[in-house]
Amino acid sequence: MRLAHLLDERHLEMAPGAAAWTPHQPLPSASNGLSAASAGTVHTPTQAGASGVDLEFDAVMSSVLPCRSHDPELWFAEHTAQVEQAKALCRTCPLREGCLAGALERAEPWGVWGGEVFVDGAIVARKRGRGRPRKSESQAA
Repeated sequence: MRLAHLLDERHLEMAPGAAAWTPHQPLPSASNGLSAASAGTVHTPTQAGASGVDLEFDAVMSSVLPCRSHDPELWFAEHTAQVEQAKALCRTCPLREGCLAGALERAEPWGVWGGEVFVDGAIVARKRGRGRPRKSESQAA
């Protein structure tokens, strides 16, 4: 679940007993056979009936939260430089601690969450690039 999704919970209408949707689950649709009752229905302000308050809220959040104003792929990038950029953007986020706590609780399999890099559900110091690792750190220079 992305940090942005945490803020969208106020747009979330759940059927009684339904589990909350996370990005690792498909959204309900006629093509995949899921019903709104089984996966939850996510409402966004762009849908019909969105109020001016919802649109204003999203505009404010986009200006404050880096995950709302930058490319979402940055937080799941392959290249180390992009991952470091995402970590740097997270350092200014007012919800950093909550994002990190949620990612730890969910054991997020990968990505940048709360300014930290997750690999296989654990925090790592830095993301290793693709391919075979160098034999020693001195070769990295």
